[in-house]
Amino acid sequence: MQPVKSLTLFLDKLIDYAGLFPPAQLEIGPSLKNYAEYTQSIDGWMTSQFIIPVSRLHEIPVDLMETFSKKHPLALSLISGDIINEIDIINHFFETYPEKVIFSGHESRISNLSTFTQDLLDVHQLCNNQIFAFNSFYEIGPIDNWSNEMNEAVSKISAFNTEYKANVGFKLRCGGVEAQMFPAAENIAHTILACRNANLSMKFTAGLHHPVRHYNESVKTKMYGFFNIFIGGMVAHKYNLELDALIEILVDENPDNFTFDENGLNWKDYFISNSEIQTYRDKSFISYGSCSFNEPRADLQKLGLL
Repeated sequence: MQPVKSLTLFLDKLIDYAGLFPPAQLEIGPSLKNYAEYTQSIDGWMTSQFIIPVSRLHEIPVDLMETFSKKHPLALSLISGDIINEIDIINHFFETYPEKVIFSGHESRISNLSTFTQDLLDVHQLCNNQIFAFNSFYEIGPIDNWSNEMNEAVSKISAFNTEYKANVGFKLRCGGVEAQMFPAAENIAHTILACRNANLSMKFTAGLHHPVRHYNESVKTKMYGFFNIFIGGMVAHKYNLELDALIEILVDENPDNFTFDENGLNWKDYFISNSEIQTYRDKSFISYGSCSFNEPRADLQKLGLL
């Protein structure tokens, strides 16, 4: 079925395909074949980038690159802990396939907050000196004082963006292959509100295979839904929600509370117009990484939305 306008805007380039990562953890060949199939399918407008570590670019078979073209490029978000020293690898790959590849994203984990501002500057200068125009997103690893580190990271990114007129964003991990890898809703809410207040864009990863929060038998825990995260974030921005109100959206397990029509979307009585959806997706809530494209698509079909 033809999705309504608000859903089209909401889902546009929402999913970064991460087939190389758990739980799917496919080999390069099958993962790239999937990506080519998804992006060229009738639902290809929902897919965005292919996520791959720089260290694995050399594994991509030459014959598989024939699948991609200027019309249907391989759009990459590159994971790198040291992109400065890996730029020659990146340059070589793009010089080999100049008409087939787009490099639009860079994802990294913050290794040391004391040197983080200098790291940001180094990558910013690298970007200015290269032909690439990529957006960087940084995440904090799982540590005991995660909330404090997150707030410090967000503050440093915000100050950097202001000084250098940059658009560095924050990446938030929402799950994993084990129950303990799923953060508390309070932590997710704190992060969304911190990024809102600092005017940072966000992308998300892990555990968001389904639209609405639900109990998952394989990991024995509640998994968040991408409706909960993205719509919750939009409502929090527009209505200046505080923590408890945002948590209520993040933990909502009733799909009937999330509705779409030709004019906008709703969570209960909160309304986000089509123009607001587009603005939030472009500037605040960019995408989420998923090792599955078929699962979210199938769920949307079951809900009668696609």
